[in-house]
Amino acid sequence: MMKCSYEKNCGSCDCIRMEYQATLDLKQKRMENLFGREVLPVIGMNFPYYYRYKVTYALSYDYENRQIVCGKYRKGSHDVVPIEDCLIESRDAQKIAHFIAELLPQLKIKVYDEDTQTGSLRYIFIRQSFATGDMMLVLVSADSFLPGKNHLIEEITKNFSKVKSIYLDINKRTDSLVLTDELTLLWGEKYITDKVMGKKFRLSPLSFYQVNPQQMKKLYQTAVEFADLSGTEKIIDAYCGIGTIGICASDKVSSVIGIENNESAVKDAVFNAKANGVKNARYICGDAAELFGEKGIEADVVFMDPPRAGASKASSKRLIKRYPSQSGYISCNPETLSRDLEILRRRYSVRKIQPVDIFPFASEHIETVCLLEGRL
Repeated sequence: MMKCSYEKNCGSCDCIRMEYQATLDLKQKRMENLFGREVLPVIGMNFPYYYRYKVTYALSYDYENRQIVCGKYRKGSHDVVPIEDCLIESRDAQKIAHFIAELLPQLKIKVYDEDTQTGSLRYIFIRQSFATGDMMLVLVSADSFLPGKNHLIEEITKNFSKVKSIYLDINKRTDSLVLTDELTLLWGEKYITDKVMGKKFRLSPLSFYQVNPQQMKKLYQTAVEFADLSGTEKIIDAYCGIGTIGICASDKVSSVIGIENNESAVKDAVFNAKANGVKNARYICGDAAELFGEKGIEADVVFMDPPRAGASKASSKRLIKRYPSQSGYISCNPETLSRDLEILRRRYSVRKIQPVDIFPFASEHIETVCLLEGRL
């Protein structure tokens, strides 16, 4: 068991003091309280540390000690806690974030002050490919004018060969949103690439992609294995994002239809299908609730991976009305999964419930694969 030096001040990982197996037992109990004894044992990690491959560091200025602070917001506040070694985030990413923070005074780049609304640099956002180690860096600034940025880019790229792209994001918002769509590529490649289940996926700063690639693989493998695909099935990948689940299953089915309401994600899904030589997939930009069962949008198996709010009531009702023989519901929120199953149980039997620990040491977060089979 590794000891966190920041648990009292940070508060992001509410179970960091516990033995890892004890945290899995806690999550198992929570799932069984919601769904009963039919829940399978939680799939955990062999080494549950340094697993986050998408990280954000907040910046502030400590006027008392006259130094820049690079770290995380204290839970429930916007006070930045200085963190040198976070036990759950990529070590490579942490090194880069602190390197940048230490370089800022030399370049006369001021960090943003929320109280006075002065200064420039607010956050350092880093996304890393687990497969290649390549990294994408986003400098989030309140001002489009970032003095010394060319020198900053030169120093970053000279010292960190794994950095393949650097973006600037202009964020003048007053809420807690980190990335906006005001992104400009300053240097390098527009995308980085990761792999899961033998398929490659391009990632942009705004791509939805699990922060824990190791557990993501287990999550998707479980979903595909539960479906027991024979090669003849037509599947729908609802809330498909950049196409991950459908593309991973594409070799085992006759056709894939991906549905996603984010136009940028749909473009990524189309690209990813072509990049993997997948010719039996097509993608539609729209609302799954409106498209289920429309002419030409029919399936034997439906995979659903909705956001934390869960599938809409309309989606669930449309699904049971059209009644595909099998559905794999991938949930990131046990409470909304429980709510949605109240509707889906009208036509489906719950055959398997498999929790996967995507966020070790965080008690609130449990990913789940739920296999639903239609009643005859």
